[in-house]
Amino acid sequence: MRDRCKGKQANFRNLWQSISDIMFQHTYGISTTHSVGSELMAEVFDTTAMEESENMTSGLVVNLFPPGQRFFEITPDLYQPSEQAVHYTSALTRKLHTLIADSNFIAQISNTIQYWLTFGTGALYSEWSGGSLNYRDYSIGTYQCLENAKGVVDTVILSCPMTARQAIQKFGGKAGPSITKANEKPETRDDLFDIIHCIQPRSDFDPNPVMRLTEKMPFASVFVNEKDLVVIQEGGFEEFPFAVPRYQVIYQEVYGRGRGTTMLPQVRVLNRLAKDYQEMSNKWVNPPREVLESFDGEVDVTPGATNYVVTMGSIAAIDMGANGAYPITKDILEYHREGIRQGFFKNAFEALAGLSGDRRTTTEIVERLKEGMKKLSKPLGRLFIELLTPVITRSALLTLRSGKVPPPPPELQGKPFKIKIINPLALALADQESRGLQYWVSAGQQMEQTFPGVVDNVNSDKAYRDLGRSLGVNAEHIREEDDVEFIREERARRMAEQQALQAAQVAGEAYGKTTKSPEEGSPAGMLMGA
Repeated sequence: MRDRCKGKQANFRNLWQSISDIMFQHTYGISTTHSVGSELMAEVFDTTAMEESENMTSGLVVNLFPPGQRFFEITPDLYQPSEQAVHYTSALTRKLHTLIADSNFIAQISNTIQYWLTFGTGALYSEWSGGSLNYRDYSIGTYQCLENAKGVVDTVILSCPMTARQAIQKFGGKAGPSITKANEKPETRDDLFDIIHCIQPRSDFDPNPVMRLTEKMPFASVFVNEKDLVVIQEGGFEEFPFAVPRYQVIYQEVYGRGRGTTMLPQVRVLNRLAKDYQEMSNKWVNPPREVLESFDGEVDVTPGATNYVVTMGSIAAIDMGANGAYPITKDILEYHREGIRQGFFKNAFEALAGLSGDRRTTTEIVERLKEGMKKLSKPLGRLFIELLTPVITRSALLTLRSGKVPPPPPELQGKPFKIKIINPLALALADQESRGLQYWVSAGQQMEQTFPGVVDNVNSDKAYRDLGRSLGVNAEHIREEDDVEFIREERARRMAEQQALQAAQVAGEAYGKTTKSPEEGSPAGMLMGA
């Protein structure tokens, strides 16, 4: 199964290797492998693409997961959730953010995002290990994927090289005869063996989540010793443990195509130009020469050197025009570099760099940042669906099963959660909704004088609550509807009491100015009695 999938992956592997050679050298195991510590940059003459890939990754990570801020919110997937359900999911959101912050999440997902951005496909594994959440990114080329009928990746086949010692530590005596034998001798204990790990849907899983064993879970997990051709471990997962984001997927292709794929031709041109530019620079500094046949010895071109000649003009530089147009080539290089910078959306994350002058209003800065983010709407939509939502969902379920949080209330048990992404990128993409509401209300207020009652069409409470959610306001900061109603009733009661008191004061003053006693049973008489 691995070999068949790898064969179908051959064209992509060649493409990935080309990208790796020129803009992502520190990956492993695509079409060619390198020895530990070997030179990786011998054929790279311009690092613009490498730098911009890292810059865009950094910009995405800091906006997807802003330090010290929430980047997602878990809410009940119910039509009318109770107050208890809302508070439980809010508490789960807080706890999950704490556990994620204490894990290796940022380090690993940053690698996944760079693979996704550069090659077009990434793979992030989530697990509960050692009493905490743990994540692991896998290098492009070390795995194969399969899609289900909905076009969602639900199968991953990993090829994991392990030393004999590592395999014995993980699998014990079931690691296979060749590994067991190698582990017995110190000189072969660190020999590498290929282990295949396949995670795929299980058709005969046990539908009872309480009683089922790992061998009957919905997703099968099988480890195979490739050399001995034996299954060395079999287990399972409650849900698919991988998130496999893809940048852009072409019809009938399983793997994505990223910015590195798109920019590869231009990066190749730039790399060639940079190589030529270095050669040109060397020619201008140390130009080729023509030497008369009568000159004896080697030309000394070191600074301050003296060459003794029989005939003047025996040594002369070849026409400098043959060395190339140095200034023009420099401009061409910068032109291609700028094209690659824009190809990696540099302006989307450095929106302030293009502003002229020293005085910049807050509104101008915010609007430029929002516009930059919207340029990424197409790839980010897929990233939210294929990376963030699956990772957060899996992490939440792992946390629930770990016992780190109390069980959910009865109305949430067995029900899915809703994951809402509220990082700056998601809010920038959702900005149109809030803008539309604000414009609609403002237009209605202007029309109110001509068409009285037009603003009655606005469900103000619901609109304002939805606006808060679209702007990423914490759910606990938005009062429950019953609480809002109680506050309004209390306000109305206090206003009624205040109005009654003011009326009594006015009536008392009016009575004090009269000379006639009030009639018994009249309002004035009852007021005096009070």
